[in-house]
Amino acid sequence: MEEFMNRQEAVRRATELVEQMSVEELASQLRFDAEEIPHLDIPEYNWWNEGLHGVARAGTATVFPQAIGLGATFDEELLERIGVAVSTEARAKYNENEKHEDRDIYKGITLWSPNVNLFRDPRWGRGHETYGEDPTLIAILGVAFIKGLQGEGEYLRTAACAKHFAVHSGPEEKRHYFDAKVSMKELWETYLPQFEACVREGKVEAVMGAYNRTNGEPCCAHSYLMVEVLRKQWGFQGHYVSDCWAIRDFHEHHKVTDRPEESVRLALEMGCDVNCGCTYQKILNAYEEGLISKELLQKSAIRLFTTRFLLGMFDETEYDHIPYEVVECREHIDLSVEAAHKSVVLLKNDGILPLKKEEIHTVTLGCITVYGMAVHKPACIRVAVSDNNRNFRLAGELHYSQKEIFREGSYVDNCSFALDNVQARYVRITLCGAGLCPENHVRPGQEARPFLDELIIE
Repeated sequence: MEEFMNRQEAVRRATELVEQMSVEELASQLRFDAEEIPHLDIPEYNWWNEGLHGVARAGTATVFPQAIGLGATFDEELLERIGVAVSTEARAKYNENEKHEDRDIYKGITLWSPNVNLFRDPRWGRGHETYGEDPTLIAILGVAFIKGLQGEGEYLRTAACAKHFAVHSGPEEKRHYFDAKVSMKELWETYLPQFEACVREGKVEAVMGAYNRTNGEPCCAHSYLMVEVLRKQWGFQGHYVSDCWAIRDFHEHHKVTDRPEESVRLALEMGCDVNCGCTYQKILNAYEEGLISKELLQKSAIRLFTTRFLLGMFDETEYDHIPYEVVECREHIDLSVEAAHKSVVLLKNDGILPLKKEEIHTVTLGCITVYGMAVHKPACIRVAVSDNNRNFRLAGELHYSQKEIFREGSYVDNCSFALDNVQARYVRITLCGAGLCPENHVRPGQEARPFLDELIIE
């Protein structure tokens, strides 16, 4: 995979810009909520956004299956297409928000995804964020997703971030003080291959450190992992970000430093460029105490602005005119449905497979009505059947009047179809909403929402 734009040129422009900054301005840029610098025409920017299975933390978005479900697809090409869809929606939302100078959290184009940790401990509460327990599978799918997120244009469509580096797989409740002790054999055979693939093959733009220590050193200030392996051996040129409030753990939980200013020094010296959290608010204190130099701040700032230049934040790009209308568009919804179908795993076969062509006698739907919450039965219910899950034919249809739909009270309506012994392998149920509640309703003008409680096919 080729470089996106000329990184050397991006570094040159970043260096030129950073060298004009004061110490105070440099300090303001190493936080996740970077401040504006008006005299340099630098707008504020919030680095914190997520795109693990959609960009849904700030408004509407197409939501794809969780990563553990996507891992079950074993479909590299699908993961790349999903990455394209996620990053396209991220750009669309970013473009729209930029029109209003809305640069709040979760509205940027630096996506802290994918999570390429192993899921081997059920006590880890974030296992659903990963692609499973196999480092090879995680590497393949992680690289595909990164390529989809970042694109192959002159500029990065979004900047992906491989996390959490490294040996971060639970248990969740101990993550802020846990020391993961691992042999070099296990480290290199089990916990690092997927990260190496993300860096070398995926050209991932960012890496996020883990909360825990690994073999005694905190992962957001780890001399071996961050300096020797990531930068020297793998040649990583992007930026490094802390997990949220992980640097605070240095002095509060890991006890490798005594106070915030020392934690600032340790993290910056090891190359943690941006702090998700509040410890880097102490940068100026550390500078005034002589713990860190202006040159050290410049080094991190250059890496951060290199990413911003690679994203085209100070140029016109091919992504500037992606309209907001692509967010949750039909193409992306269809892709989400495809991913959901492919993610289904049959854990136990009690005669379900192979599918048989069955006689379907009745289809019964339990439609809930809660009048005061504008939850009502649908205006229309359609039942279609198919032998191949592609070509469906209408088998039955029910329509309801406004009087039937908007009856007061709370109850379940059992809507039943007799299908005259239709033979099919697949059944598709479509509920048509009743539109807006009428003027005499307790919630006039609000959308009447259909709610299906139970489906029985006999």
